[in-house]
Amino acid sequence: MLESRRLRHFLTVYELGSIGQAAERLLLTQPALSKSIRQLESDLGVRLFDRTTLGVIPTVYGNALALHAKTIDAEVRRAEAQILSLRGKARGQVSVGVGPSVAANLMPLATLSLHQLHPDIELNVTEGLIDDILPMLRRGEIQVAVGAWPEITEAIFNTELLIEDMIEVYGGVDHPLVGTTVSLKELLEHPWALPPSSQRWRQNLDDLFFAQGLSPPKPSVTSNSASYLKELMRRGGYLSFLPRQLVGDRTGLAIIETDIPKIRPSVTMTYRERSLLDAPCGEFVQAMRSAAAEIVT
Repeated sequence: MLESRRLRHFLTVYELGSIGQAAERLLLTQPALSKSIRQLESDLGVRLFDRTTLGVIPTVYGNALALHAKTIDAEVRRAEAQILSLRGKARGQVSVGVGPSVAANLMPLATLSLHQLHPDIELNVTEGLIDDILPMLRRGEIQVAVGAWPEITEAIFNTELLIEDMIEVYGGVDHPLVGTTVSLKELLEHPWALPPSSQRWRQNLDDLFFAQGLSPPKPSVTSNSASYLKELMRRGGYLSFLPRQLVGDRTGLAIIETDIPKIRPSVTMTYRERSLLDAPCGEFVQAMRSAAAEIVT
């Protein structure tokens, strides 16, 4: 009795509150759309809208139908997307939240891999820290979160390991420490440009110094901009402590070998299991796995 086409007509009128505006969006004439709504009302035996001079107002029956129609329409769209995916023609949108280190290397690789196979999938990518990304994931504003942050263990989400990153001390290729192995104490003799103390890897660095009874470096520059920190290292004598994936392009930079233990933060991907029923999202998740498999840290 409920045709998906008429449900979409109904939802468009419901959302816009106007037969005229809905007809324009649906590329229909107003009489054709009005006829579709009347036929749906006839099928259900109730009035879905009250017509006024200012537009249409949903009745109690219209509000009730809208709650279910949105779910039905979403499921139909997922089914259509999945069939297109199986035919090699996946299209649609995927909203992704990424941490700073992922944005520099892993995410671009996954994007290129995805669009080689499915050029009609549109990615909406938001960069942020876990305090920004996790609320967006909970609210459904993004479908997938990828980053080098503490594992998201909430039962409603699936989290899988993509790669293990490596945090290193970096300097410019002309830095006097390049080509030697130095101690933590020797590192303190040089200027530092570091991310804010709220960053996980900055806290890791401080902990390494504390563990050896030393005060951590007091940075000459503090910034959350990776590109800015990299340029300071390239052009000046600054040191920094950053994940390899965040550094990305190492042109003009060199790793400073130290006697400190290697820190390997996990880069994870988190999503709702149900998200994989959405064909574009499922294709993105697979592209991210493939890109991670290509990376050697």
